Amino acid sequence: MDMEKAAEMLTNAVKGFHGRFKIMYGQICVRVDKKVYLSTGGNKILARIEPDEYEVCEMDRDGMGELFRKLPDANVIIFGISPDTVNVSRDRDQIPVTLEDLARLTGSGLKVAADASPASILAALRDSDVCLINGAGAIAACSNDKKAVAAIQIVEKACEAEMHGRLLGGTVPIPADAAERYRKNFISDYTMRNEEPHVDFIGFNEEEFAARSMLVDFGQNIVRKDLSYGSWGNLSVRLNDQEMLITPSSMDYFDIKVEDIVKVNYHTLEYGSQRMPSSEVRTHALAYRELPDCGAMIQTRSNAISVFAACEAGFRLGGGELQDLIGDVRATSYAPPGTEELAVAVVRTLKKTHACIIPHHGSVFYGPSLQVVFAIAEAVELKARNLLNFDASLQSPESDEE
Repeated sequence: MDMEKAAEMLTNAVKGFHGRFKIMYGQICVRVDKKVYLSTGGNKILARIEPDEYEVCEMDRDGMGELFRKLPDANVIIFGISPDTVNVSRDRDQIPVTLEDLARLTGSGLKVAADASPASILAALRDSDVCLINGAGAIAACSNDKKAVAAIQIVEKACEAEMHGRLLGGTVPIPADAAERYRKNFISDYTMRNEEPHVDFIGFNEEEFAARSMLVDFGQNIVRKDLSYGSWGNLSVRLNDQEMLITPSSMDYFDIKVEDIVKVNYHTLEYGSQRMPSSEVRTHALAYRELPDCGAMIQTRSNAISVFAACEAGFRLGGGELQDLIGDVRATSYAPPGTEELAVAVVRTLKKTHACIIPHHGSVFYGPSLQVVFAIAEAVELKARNLLNFDASLQSPESDEE
């Protein structure tokens, strides 16, 4: 990688931290070649780093360089510090995994490095993309900026679940064998999906083109608004009485184009020669079959909602217009992701409400249109933050202008 490419990757990583609710401090580093790497330097507010603060560092100068030398597949390393990552990491060797997206990154346990030495961090990163450092924060080491940014924020989200979940009686770990299966599937299958650089643009009528464009836009918005990270989550719209449009599996929302959106027959699940649809295609299809007023559906993995998911709990919205519009936010029974069992559990729950929690997974919202469903998802996340005493005072004016 040349210096220009590394600087672009570093800038994109900085943009991935929005600072909307909580501020993360730390350092972002990008490999240039075998001799040097580019760094944001020191411990700074990640969302506010400017390009003139980038530093060129020699690989043999410090511990970060040693990490790059010993992790040949890692092109981006992020060290992140937040109150919850620091508090959760103290005096523990491993944190039980309670969220499925974290399980895909680390298996059944999030390891804690004994200290910030390269040897300790490398031991904790064995067979994992992420780890905590005792009393210091978290590390993500990934092949590119998008994966690293998503990974460090998923770790922070899991630590928030551990801390705020105490208000709900504590988190419930994912069974170790299931968590290990998620990790194995992530490596052997999920990351390999939709690897083709592009698919043919075959042309659509005006209505379908508009619907595909909306899915692209709202997919990016759920990341901008910190309702999901990386390629996690999914969105769909009902196209007609036979077909739906749904986001593709395993693709970063900022890489998805209109031709990547997948048209699926929601009666037969057939989609022909297209991108592979989201692994939750069964849930979306069943919703369109059984919920006549369902015109769109969004699945998120936002931070406060994830606390309830990690605790296998739902919550009441407490009356008012939102309560009248949505109903209670109920938790479904647990089922493995992507299965017909999960689809049935979700749709059964959604027949009593317009929003539900999937244990260890995230949340699902439905309504007449993407605009309405997105507004519901944002409002419910804010309510969840309020119920859990999240500190929303750090919201920046810029985040509301995106």
